[in-house]
Amino acid sequence: MENSAVRPGSVSPGRTSRLWKRAALMATCALLAACAGMGTPKTSEQVVAQRAQAHMDLLLAGNFEKALNYTTPAYRTGRGLKTYTRSHVGVTSWNKAEVSSVVCEGDRCEVAIEVTYQTFGSGFENTRSREERWIRVDGSWYLYLK
Repeated sequence: MENSAVRPGSVSPGRTSRLWKRAALMATCALLAACAGMGTPKTSEQVVAQRAQAHMDLLLAGNFEKALNYTTPAYRTGRGLKTYTRSHVGVTSWNKAEVSSVVCEGDRCEVAIEVTYQTFGSGFENTRSREERWIRVDGSWYLYLK
């Protein structure tokens, strides 16, 4: 008669197989997580385009407090939310805002944004280009406002 008992401290063949499967699953998950991060912006133009669009989306949503965080630290300290909100009073008529181009040179980027808005009183829709300057401060990109 064959002894099928497993000695204390040893691993049964079935358990070894399960351990390998778990290890393979964990490795696959780690690889997928690493690959998911590969879609993050790499160039200055990509980073600024992403940040500029996020800023526009916040303005369209009327969230001036969060949108203010995309301006330079110096602007936030010197001007604040009240001034920033007053300077964007026309945003309420905007229907859409999309980044159309970004050109960077060193720590400065010029951003073109196509803004579609409702004209006051007539109800007509119009699109115009809005130019912004973004600058890199301490490794992060911010909207430069005077």
